[in-house]
Amino acid sequence: MCGLSKFQVRTTKAIVTHIFCSLRAFCQLELMRIKATIESWYSLQRELSLKVAREFILEQLSPTNSLTA
Repeated sequence: MCGLSKFQVRTTKAIVTHIFCSLRAFCQLELMRIKATIESWYSLQRELSLKVAREFILEQLSPTNSLTA
């Protein structure tokens, strides 16, 4: 979920920065889960994906959309 295994950096500084940011994201997600702000790590991802998809679809259906003109 935090992307620790999926990075394409080569320098030591970039690797350390990526690991730090991934661990920080993990800790933030865990705190949100413990405080019951989110149900699970994946529920947050699902909610964000649905929101982005919904907004995109509504934007495409808008009569003022320049792509439909």
